Amino acid sequence: MGVDDSNWLAVADAFQAAAFDQSWYRALEGLAQVTGSASGQLIGIGADAAVPFNLVTNVDHELGQRFIEAGGGDPRVNPRVNAGINAPILKALAESDFISPDEYKHHPHYQEFAVPCGVPYICLSTLERNEDMLIGLAVLRSHQQGHITDQERQVFATLAPHVRAAVRTQLALEGNGAALLVGAMDSLTIPAFVCDRNGLVRALSSHAEALIHGDRGLQLTLGRLRAINSLDDIRLKNAMDAAISEPAIGRPPSLHTVVIQRGASDAPSLVLNVVALPARQLEFSFAPRVLVVARTEREQEDNKLVVLQMVYALTKAETEIALHIYHGKSPEAIASLRGVSVGTVRAQLKSIFVKLGVNRQAELVAKLSRL
Repeated sequence: MGVDDSNWLAVADAFQAAAFDQSWYRALEGLAQVTGSASGQLIGIGADAAVPFNLVTNVDHELGQRFIEAGGGDPRVNPRVNAGINAPILKALAESDFISPDEYKHHPHYQEFAVPCGVPYICLSTLERNEDMLIGLAVLRSHQQGHITDQERQVFATLAPHVRAAVRTQLALEGNGAALLVGAMDSLTIPAFVCDRNGLVRALSSHAEALIHGDRGLQLTLGRLRAINSLDDIRLKNAMDAAISEPAIGRPPSLHTVVIQRGASDAPSLVLNVVALPARQLEFSFAPRVLVVARTEREQEDNKLVVLQMVYALTKAETEIALHIYHGKSPEAIASLRGVSVGTVRAQLKSIFVKLGVNRQAELVAKLSRL
């Protein structure tokens, strides 16, 4: 098929835009169209054969789950993943490049998944590959469309570098999140750890670094935040697992608190607040997902301020109002202190309620007491 320059450029531009506005499905639909294919696909395969993301256009919504149930992320099961692991970056491959017709006819992945699901043919390219993850691009083709033609493969191959650039842009944006958050924590002199969805510490403030040295109850072991006391360590792991596993999109995150006994018997206990960070709808890396803020009882107020602003996205004014309510002040008293109308304070309170997932002042006070 022929593809004019304007169509090709539109698809390339769509992928570059997707790194910023999350319009990956629209860009993948364009890729499928200009290659004469049924579907576009962008997939991530973890080192443990997990599938953190699998964006596929124009397919039944159950296909992704069926793919996982069929072991589709395992290179020992799926020849397409195996080919992506071993191919050079940006090499465009079709079925004929990595499996013979006879193997195709008898291979379980094709006969039990790909063919019944209507995606018997593919053209794929590996965009990124490291020890943690492979990110692959593909177009899926129906029985009627058949194998990709040489001309269609050439179109796919020339667009793949632009998709790779867009993916790398989003990865860079995701990676900046930890550094920006830790920088904010350092400016507030607060011990904070930013962890990824595997529980590994991706960044930590200078005050957090001080906590893991000496007899202070915490340590880093193989990149993971651990408590020195075994029982405390179990509680910390459970809190991390709970925060990592909960959906962080569309609802206020839950906060999990762990008390860590410090080495010296007369030293104050260390309190860790563990909370899932707001997530983007689509993430390509093991991006930061969990914030762990450490404090002693004397540092409660600073901790509340950080969590309210960094996790729940309260503005400075909303944070001050929330803390005033926590300390027992009425909306009328807060309005007088701030030199604004009571109506303004009540409007800001409504915004605070929405962000923290509460309905009344009493619920707000109860939630703040747990921070």
